[in-house]
Amino acid sequence: MTRRRRRGPSVLLLLLAVAAGAALTWLFRDCGRAPRPGAPEPAKPPAATPAPVPTRKARALPPDFESVRPGAGPGVVAVVLDDLGYDDRALETLAGWDTPLAVAVIPSAPYAARAVALAKKKGWDLLVHLPMEPESGPSEAEAIGGKDGDDAIRARVTEALGRTPGAIGLNNHQGSRATADARVVRAVLAVVKERGLFFLDSRTTNASVAGAEADAMGVPFLQRDVFLDDVAAETAAKGGAPEALDAAWERALALARKKGDAIVIGHPRRETLNFLEKRLASEKTAGARLVRVSELVP
Repeated sequence: MTRRRRRGPSVLLLLLAVAAGAALTWLFRDCGRAPRPGAPEPAKPPAATPAPVPTRKARALPPDFESVRPGAGPGVVAVVLDDLGYDDRALETLAGWDTPLAVAVIPSAPYAARAVALAKKKGWDLLVHLPMEPESGPSEAEAIGGKDGDDAIRARVTEALGRTPGAIGLNNHQGSRATADARVVRAVLAVVKERGLFFLDSRTTNASVAGAEADAMGVPFLQRDVFLDDVAAETAAKGGAPEALDAAWERALALARKKGDAIVIGHPRRETLNFLEKRLASEKTAGARLVRVSELVP
């Protein structure tokens, strides 16, 4: 009689191992570390949003300025006439003008009120031409300078604004010493900021700190590019004032073409007014863009 051979324990262990391996494979396939083929990738944590980079506000330019951006056309030119209020005949001449313009009125001048009224009637920009201390030579009796405390400066600027109602900005009359004094400049700009105005630096000195202080305080700021009737230039020019005026105007137009805009400051002298009256009329047909200086305020 033949006896049936019993299966040994090794066969049973082998079967159990195979079953366990299959179960582990299934488990790791659905719950393991690697995704199934074709399954979507696990969601990644959102990336940190970078902090916005502060940018300086762009200039509020005329609507068609895009067509005259730097290098693309003639640019724009803003003319500012300083020292208004002393010459009544100059105001009579200006009364016949019909062009974008800014007039800077010395508050204590005898015809200041008439100059203010003319600016309002014409729709021109009205600026306070604020007397400030020069480096040398005579100055206005009420010129602001380093000898004045902050409260005195505030009172003087406030009074000047009261004498020129409707002014939208200030620029310095003389002021080569005062605009180089950071404390004095800050005291002036504090009033400018409170009133929502802008400051135009006449740039009577390369040492002026008005731009840096205005930027630090958040005050709208512009600066003069060209003095139209510079006395030294007129003295040096062989052709005198006519030659110097023409050269300065061409320099302003070149700057406007290069950087998009140019701010020109002139004075109400007979030669300057005659020159501007002809040039401003001719530039209308020659393609140059004339704007009010307020249109360039950042």
